[in-house]
Amino acid sequence: MRILAPFQAVALTAAIASLAACSGGSTIAPKPASPQLIGRDFVNPLGPLNLSARTGPPVFDYSCPAKGSLKYVSDTNNLDVDVYSGKFAGQKHCGRIRSGMVLPFGLHVNPKTHDLFVANYSGTNVLAFHRGETVPYDVYVDPTGQAPFDVTDDGHGVLLASNQSNESQNELGSISTWIEGPNGGTFVGNFPMTNSKQGQWITIDDKGLVYFNDIDATTGSGVVWTVTCKAGHCGAQTQLAGVKISDPGAMAINAAGNLQVIDRGVWSADTFYLPNPVPSTFSVDAPAGGMAINKLDDHWYISDYLADSVNEYSYPGGKIIGYVPGNSYRGFPDGIAIDP
Repeated sequence: MRILAPFQAVALTAAIASLAACSGGSTIAPKPASPQLIGRDFVNPLGPLNLSARTGPPVFDYSCPAKGSLKYVSDTNNLDVDVYSGKFAGQKHCGRIRSGMVLPFGLHVNPKTHDLFVANYSGTNVLAFHRGETVPYDVYVDPTGQAPFDVTDDGHGVLLASNQSNESQNELGSISTWIEGPNGGTFVGNFPMTNSKQGQWITIDDKGLVYFNDIDATTGSGVVWTVTCKAGHCGAQTQLAGVKISDPGAMAINAAGNLQVIDRGVWSADTFYLPNPVPSTFSVDAPAGGMAINKLDDHWYISDYLADSVNEYSYPGGKIIGYVPGNSYRGFPDGIAIDP
């Protein structure tokens, strides 16, 4: 069985201890720090895991609309993906997907097909779901035994996953690619990340330029790289000059084509107008990791590890305009994806 590799979140332990000592919170809804989370070692927040895939009922209380905006949130503690409808206004999830989940992290929705892809970390695979369905219609596996942390697609039939490591932990950070299709598609290759200690998140712009971040093996801090993966074959990788993320969180490309990144080490949401390496930024309420952008209104949806919730932020103002609660039992919201 897999054990979750440790997060490189050096700054978070002190930040959580500081937050636990005060009574701050959002003006929309008070969000006291979770005593269960405070009591954990945040370098490895979930603790040792001995997990198997979900069996039994694949979903319960699924009543999400067939049309309209959906937001998906992975819960790495409860081994499911919660589904929310519409804007965030304190509502509970309208559905929950559990089938096949073994520590789900990053999520992605293909805007053309509305299919949901789940980086199923401890399942060492990527699960694919049609909208409205709760059992995966396809499963993508890298035969080299990788632990996918995040997933995206290039809009032309190529699926890409960023891997934190492989199962034996002797390869630290890579990208797996497939040509999408039935029965797990066609595996193209596994491409190691340059000088990586731990692979993290991945995204891609409309021109096919892939962005990924990882923990650098030399400096121990977060860096961002670009690469092109034509037909799934990834070429030379280029580090974004001057761009440093203390502890890299999820990334997205907004409607204007700018790179947006969560820095969970300093609790910030950063927008990079490349090649300028100095971002515009706003503060977030907690050490967030997961994030998604709604390109229709530029709103950010950001996970809140401490309060077990997901917050909707205005942009560029960075104000919380709504939130939804996660699961009632030791929830740990992480990856987020939007079907607009």
